[in-house]
Amino acid sequence: MTRVKLGAALLLGVLGLTGCGGGSAPSAEPVTVTVQDPQYGLSFEYVTTAAFTPQRSALPDFPQSGQERAMLEAINAERARGGVCPSGSFPAARALQFEAHLHRAATLYGRELAASGRMDLPHRSRVDNRVPSQRMVDAGYKPVPPSRVQWVFGESLAAAGDQMSPAEVIAAWKGSPAHCAALFENIADGAVARVDGAAGTYWVLNIAGWE
Repeated sequence: MTRVKLGAALLLGVLGLTGCGGGSAPSAEPVTVTVQDPQYGLSFEYVTTAAFTPQRSALPDFPQSGQERAMLEAINAERARGGVCPSGSFPAARALQFEAHLHRAATLYGRELAASGRMDLPHRSRVDNRVPSQRMVDAGYKPVPPSRVQWVFGESLAAAGDQMSPAEVIAAWKGSPAHCAALFENIADGAVARVDGAAGTYWVLNIAGWE
């Protein structure tokens, strides 16, 4: 029997508020974004510019492996079909576009999990206590969302044997209400990291954005 250990997906209703800076054209002027993360009862800010754009090619220090690419393709194929899960039926969702900063965040957390041989919940780093929304921003994902939108940061985890196929991991995620909802969240940016450790293989799916 194939066994997969899951980490609860976190879908976070996040309110993005822009501060200084303005105008309709992208600008290099600093913009302060405040993130309200109700899942963890915290609020934090980051400084960016309106010229920020998602990074679609992998960062030099965090290359995307063929296995990670195949997993993202499998997830997008599943999203294109829509699905029926314990949490209900979901319509087809647009494809997740690879985002390199999210991939960096997912990889770093995957390495932490693999080094510990555990899957610590509720998704707080044992190194610095940072939560998914903070870790994604720390990794460089710093867009300027429209004012007062419901913003989503989500992280799904799976730990399994090194021979686990993308289809088997996705099937395990679909069997969990929270993970299934995350799988079909209709937002644009995402990345998957695979990290192998002594205790097995860890998959980390990071998604972020708004409709």
